[in-house]
Amino acid sequence: MSDLLKVFKFVFIGLILWIIYSQMIHGSGLEALRSSLEANRQKWNYSFLIICFVLMPLNWIMESKKWQILMSPHTDIPFIKALKTVLAGIAVGITTPARIGEYGGRLLTSAPDQKLQVVSATLLGSIAQNLCNVVAGLVFSYFFLKSAFNVTYGNSFTFITIVTLQIVLFVIVYYNLPKVAHFIEKIIGTKYAGKYSSKLKSLHLYQSKSLHYVLIISAIRYSLYFTQYVCMMKFLGVEATMPELSGSIAGIYLIQTGIPLPAFLSIFARGELAIFVWSGLGVDQVTALVATFVLWFINLILPAMAGLMVLFNTDLVKYFNKKQNNESSF
Repeated sequence: MSDLLKVFKFVFIGLILWIIYSQMIHGSGLEALRSSLEANRQKWNYSFLIICFVLMPLNWIMESKKWQILMSPHTDIPFIKALKTVLAGIAVGITTPARIGEYGGRLLTSAPDQKLQVVSATLLGSIAQNLCNVVAGLVFSYFFLKSAFNVTYGNSFTFITIVTLQIVLFVIVYYNLPKVAHFIEKIIGTKYAGKYSSKLKSLHLYQSKSLHYVLIISAIRYSLYFTQYVCMMKFLGVEATMPELSGSIAGIYLIQTGIPLPAFLSIFARGELAIFVWSGLGVDQVTALVATFVLWFINLILPAMAGLMVLFNTDLVKYFNKKQNNESSF
């Protein structure tokens, strides 16, 4: 059993490395970067690129702090342990649709007897982050719709009212997830909703104060991602007003929230989406692809490589032995 687990670990890590290498070599983003380097590297302001790199570790430090808060109703986790758990989740999540593998990566670096708690905490963290994506997307939707689709609204009051009501509804749902789970069960029945609603109902352990902190940190993380994208477009020499940049970036993040693809495949979808959205502001295809590729590399590939180191040093034999002992004790 121990030898089999060791083989599995090496094979899995090798698979992730191969996927990353394949995307780096064969993806259109790298070719776009080479082309842009040859034509524009003398014009670029590299201070904006440095900011993008500096913000990346801050982002995952905030996510690690959020993980500490998410697990606080169940156990106290040292910051370094939380950081390793987050990085492991990124490494595994990069290979799965909608980053579902993030659950597995965090489970492998957590106590085996906290499976439900880890899954519920990861789910709540994901919901909070997606809520920020949706809210920001709605706030800047006027500028996004105008630049991407040339859609404008004559009655600004009606538009603002609709957006405000949507935001309020999403926030209410966030603070009442266990009640939402019970409501869903009543509508479609426990047989169909039980698997997912049980995870939402377990969130009743989180008090409003914890939910506040989780949402605030998620908003900070969004602002870091947002700032990175702004800096990347400035680095690449894109000339646009701040409302135009904000609308396009918020729109891209909003749509990406609904793309259920593995991170290594979603780079293609992200690239096509970026080309479409930025074309509304007159940004050429190469620039859109370069921005997408570089941000993908900074925010996912670099942390995933660190996460692979965490997984490499994780004792899977010890983890599964503890899991078997816990199960046999019941």
